Amino acid sequence: MEELSATSFLIEEAPVHLAELTTEHSAAWGKMTPQHMVEHLIITFKMSIGKINIPFVTKEEDWPKTKAYLMKDSPMRRNIPSPVGNDELQPLRFPDLESAKAKLLEERDFFLNFVKEQPDFVANHPYGGPMKAQEWLLFHRKHFKHHFIQFGLIPDYE
Repeated sequence: MEELSATSFLIEEAPVHLAELTTEHSAAWGKMTPQHMVEHLIITFKMSIGKINIPFVTKEEDWPKTKAYLMKDSPMRRNIPSPVGNDELQPLRFPDLESAKAKLLEERDFFLNFVKEQPDFVANHPYGGPMKAQEWLLFHRKHFKHHFIQFGLIPDYE
């Protein structure tokens, strides 16, 4: 049931909020610009299907607790350090925000099809350890909401 809710959020709600995002939005916390945030979400989709691998930053014994937190539909803590270990913004890969938003929706569609075709696929999450496709689905919902709150696209929730 949670997977259906997460899928529904990514298909129905996320594009609406993404369409509202402009270069004029500013982050309530952190350094990201709107385009950095969108490109960050693209990278996370690629991680969830094994196209990009980032080393673990948590200890294996902490994975169950961290994974449970990542699966729960509750707000994420703010200002979580980058798993790549630096505090610098990554260079932008797309010419503009609209191009990045279009690519994000492509990656979302690819991921959702991937989950259907390979539900047992496991990809490593830098904080949560090895995660199945369905676990990544729940994480993506939480992660999108986190960044939508960051840019004032949705209200904070408890």
